[in-house]
Amino acid sequence: MIKLKNLLVTALAVGAFASSAMALGFTKKSELGGFDGFVERMGGGVRELGRGNTGTADTASMPGAFWNPALLGFREDIGITMNFERRDLDRVGGAFGIEGKVGKRMGVGFAMLYRGDSDFKVIDDDDETLGTAEPFFSMFYLGFAFRATRRDAFGLSLSMSYDNLDVAQYFDGIEMEDSFRSPVTINLSWFRQWNDKWSSSVVIRNLSFSKNLSAKWTKNPSKDNSLASTEGVRPKVLQIGLGYRTKLLGKNVGAWMEAIDYQVADTLLAFDPQLHVWTGRVGFDCEIIPNGTLRVGMDDLDWMFGAGYKFEIRVGRKRFPIEVDYAFLYESRAGIWTPFTIGLRGYIP
Repeated sequence: MIKLKNLLVTALAVGAFASSAMALGFTKKSELGGFDGFVERMGGGVRELGRGNTGTADTASMPGAFWNPALLGFREDIGITMNFERRDLDRVGGAFGIEGKVGKRMGVGFAMLYRGDSDFKVIDDDDETLGTAEPFFSMFYLGFAFRATRRDAFGLSLSMSYDNLDVAQYFDGIEMEDSFRSPVTINLSWFRQWNDKWSSSVVIRNLSFSKNLSAKWTKNPSKDNSLASTEGVRPKVLQIGLGYRTKLLGKNVGAWMEAIDYQVADTLLAFDPQLHVWTGRVGFDCEIIPNGTLRVGMDDLDWMFGAGYKFEIRVGRKRFPIEVDYAFLYESRAGIWTPFTIGLRGYIP
């Protein structure tokens, strides 16, 4: 017979990630995939985070396999990006990506996103602390792009998630399954650079090989089926981006906007507005000094501020461009400040 304490431990562990998603300030979080979806909604780059989490319509966004695989078609050098963040409630996260050119018209890239709790207290129904757990969630992307014209590119990426609740040690007499892996999902995209100023993008996320192309799967937390199974889900997403670059008072200035539609129904296409969640992102950046940029943006109701600086490392006759980025995040609905988010980007000619 399963003890109530064990059931509570499970609920608390799952709640750790669900509460993390809630703290991000997204409406209808459970319908948007719970903690199975919040990782990708947090984004994958500090440079992009500093200007409102906007990245799909900018050829410089990295990792491209996550933001918009079509961007990989515009790569000329090998690009590497690493990001790290630490948030309140002992939450940590980060991203890694590597990408480059293949032939004259193609590009390929890999990306990994990570979020987790570093010190989650596991408490039983008597309010006694049993110990700590370190649940985490990660997503992996493998992207491909084909540059159809000088200004157009089409992309495709395959993604898969992996999570681990780290609570099996607190179950007595139950063969607990801690880790779960999602099936492979598909992301499709298009990017166009209309001219020197305007660019646009369309990304369709989280399609699957199953019925209705819905990304859903079953999670069984016990190997002997003694615990109730749960459902993993990520909604279909339509993400439309628009970018504009110009000069203002001799400074390079950029404006970025994204409109996002989450379809929260297990159908191929739902026209009922009650089955959709809409949100938006907007961001601005300005190169205030040579190679130094300030950024500001808003993702739904969360405010972001950022800064970046580019420099070069010389090894012999070769020069390796490096960019250091910083972002400051205020999650307005949760009242949480995130002062420590830093990223590093580099290129290998």
